[in-house]
Amino acid sequence: MSRGWSRKTQHFEPVTQIPPDAETSEPGAVLDWNDPSTLPVEEVRALFVVLTKALRAHQLYDQNNPVYQRFVSQLGEALQGLWGQMDRLPISVEENRFVWMGEGVYESDSRADSLAFLFFKDGVREFTLHQGLEAHELAAFLQVLNRARDLRPEGDDLLTILWEEDLKYFTYSYVDLLAEGLDLELPSGGEDLLGGFQQIIQGELGEDALERSGEVSGASEEGRDSSGQVSAEDFNPTLYSLDPTEMERLQEEISIEMNRDLRGDVLAALFDRVEEPRFPDRQEEILEIFQLLLPNFLSRGLLSSAGSVLEELGRLLASEEALRPERRLVAEKILEEVSGTETLKELIQALEDGSISPNPTELAAFLRHLRSDSLGPLLRAAEEAEDPKVKTIIQDAVKGIARKYSEALVDCLKDEDPVVVAGAVSLAGTMQLRDAAPQVAELLAHDSSTVRLAAIRAAADLKVSAVVGALPDVLSDPEREVRIAAARVLGNLRYLPAAPFLREAIEGKEIRRADISEQIAFFESYGLVQDPDGVRVLGSLLNRRGFLGRKETGEMRACAALALGKMNTPEATAALEKAQGEQDPVVRSAVNRALRGEG
Repeated sequence: MSRGWSRKTQHFEPVTQIPPDAETSEPGAVLDWNDPSTLPVEEVRALFVVLTKALRAHQLYDQNNPVYQRFVSQLGEALQGLWGQMDRLPISVEENRFVWMGEGVYESDSRADSLAFLFFKDGVREFTLHQGLEAHELAAFLQVLNRARDLRPEGDDLLTILWEEDLKYFTYSYVDLLAEGLDLELPSGGEDLLGGFQQIIQGELGEDALERSGEVSGASEEGRDSSGQVSAEDFNPTLYSLDPTEMERLQEEISIEMNRDLRGDVLAALFDRVEEPRFPDRQEEILEIFQLLLPNFLSRGLLSSAGSVLEELGRLLASEEALRPERRLVAEKILEEVSGTETLKELIQALEDGSISPNPTELAAFLRHLRSDSLGPLLRAAEEAEDPKVKTIIQDAVKGIARKYSEALVDCLKDEDPVVVAGAVSLAGTMQLRDAAPQVAELLAHDSSTVRLAAIRAAADLKVSAVVGALPDVLSDPEREVRIAAARVLGNLRYLPAAPFLREAIEGKEIRRADISEQIAFFESYGLVQDPDGVRVLGSLLNRRGFLGRKETGEMRACAALALGKMNTPEATAALEKAQGEQDPVVRSAVNRALRGEG
């Protein structure tokens, strides 16, 4: 039985396992082609490892990518290392491995990514890498192999691609798969030709070899259908069938492919290419794509993808060489649009009405990439948000943005929207932003009571004399909550300069018309500031009788007792002990509590 073979050799002699010029391929070579221990088998194996990595890099990266260029450079160096010992590398191809000099130098059991099977399935049985491949045709060689991997079954095969590329430093031998294993008609006089072959075999190998050849031939003929028809048994399906392990691997790959984050992969590809300043036109096109994608992502609640785009834009702007000035302006404009009032209003409204329900982590990741322009809308949202989770996330995001753009936070203190101002002044106090102290002091006289209350709390946090010194003027504020807040802050800060203002308040008429909570707030704060004249003033209110023998109201006397308890001095204790026998239960209870240090 004969086999149909075709051989292609381009500008080189036919391939042999032992190079015919091996002894003279390099002066001083120490290789003994008959002694496997002297052959660079490990170097050849390493070559195919590097080749596999270079092919994978060729699939994943652009040819200008440094990662791809590094792998190609390593492949070229591996080839140059071999040329120091030979001028060509002949390889035999088997179904799942490559063989050189009888040694396996590459092997893969998975046909899906096997380089050996890539050659074998299209009939290539031998190929040779020639010196000069690394310098002249390495990129073309890698492109051929990757094209072959991506071929459809109904398209061209590897042989067609190799024929089209016409490589000069890569030669190969292949078998005609249609003729392989079929009988070929012998020409006229074939019997004489066959007899001549038999004589040659007998002369070279002896009579026994000829007899064994006849036995094998006879057995083969007996097994063939006498009708000459081709049967199903003549075809071996194992060449393209998958074993259970390969089938399981294929199913896993299909599952991975079906579940992959295609949007993330596309964005990653855009990110890789927008970072290359050598291609300004491509950068401009990708920036335009970002500008179109961001509103789409936000409207659909894809805040993770939107955040990734903002993060990439921030990275580009942080690099001085990544973008040219005109592209930098485009990137800045995109960030400003996303951080603008209208965009954030729509986003927050969508969050509130449930149009979008992003993961809290994704929402936080998106918000932290916004610019200073977003502070105003986010401050309003943080004040008005009804959902506690959303409120907390926005508040945390506002803090992060304010830390990066403290000047923008100070500017928000001058905003026309009282809600924004109240949020900004509260945040300034929480952040201990002392540079904002003058503006906070001015806000104590703001038209909005909400802003004034926020400014009082900020004063307590800042503990700056410029702000605290303005609080006594607020003790006469028209709003009860504001007056109480100011009094309590002055007392908690033990701000002694406020003592005359508090004394005037508790001796005045307005405090007697106030409710009990406001009275307690003023009296306790007066006790805390430790006015040197405080025991006299408070003791008089607690124990003094008027000209007609009348005393202060029980509420006022009880408040005076609580204030004396806050002073906690021997003189204050003595004044409290005088009132221990008081008949009024409210006063007596307050005195006892003060003496015990309660309240």
